Amino acid sequence: MMKKGLLISMLAGFMFVGTACKDEIPKDPSGAVTLNMLDENNNKTWLGESDVYINKANNFSSRSCYIAEVGATGGLGKNMPPKLDNLVREAAVTPGHAYQVFDQETIRKFPSGVRSIMVGASYYRLFVVSLIMKDSISTGANVKYISVLPETYGLLEYGTKIADFNQYGDEVSIDLPEDAELFWEEGTFVLFHIEMDGGKLKVRLTTPEPWNNVGDYSIYIRVGSSFTEVIVSIS
Repeated sequence: MMKKGLLISMLAGFMFVGTACKDEIPKDPSGAVTLNMLDENNNKTWLGESDVYINKANNFSSRSCYIAEVGATGGLGKNMPPKLDNLVREAAVTPGHAYQVFDQETIRKFPSGVRSIMVGASYYRLFVVSLIMKDSISTGANVKYISVLPETYGLLEYGTKIADFNQYGDEVSIDLPEDAELFWEEGTFVLFHIEMDGGKLKVRLTTPEPWNNVGDYSIYIRVGSSFTEVIVSIS
């Protein structure tokens, strides 16, 4: 009886482990695309609307995109934040691994050294299902991918104008998370006083002759892994 009970317990344990592992495999999100990416020796298939392809060395490669290898994820459906700390132009094609592909124009490095992605800028999440083999030689990879948007963290839409100044002392303020990081071009500093104060971005026009500096001026704001641009104008 003890042996029979032990056998039943072991079988139940195996069933539980099998079910748990199965449940951990994320389902493909809605809109996922399956693609046979042939390498550059076999007609070169591009990833979506990017210039990412598989080169002769069996690596994902790009000139205008950054690639981040996320590692083994079990599937395309695993949710993950943008991985921006180790961006490369080339990464090995590894079955079972996920990657992220970013347009280089949407990435900005802030003074803190932290990279972030533009609010509203989509990027690709990519998962390698398997290699495509012909006569024991890899000719590409079967992949799944989807276009995703970064978290906004409550930031304003990119390019939002927050003020139109026309005389000395004009001021505007907007609410921001207290951990927001700011960046602006060097020339902007001499025209405005810009500061974070109690969770607010405050901008005050400090040039006594604003009519000599008519135009739009950008302030970049980062929260977490996302950033936006707000514009103050002198008219």
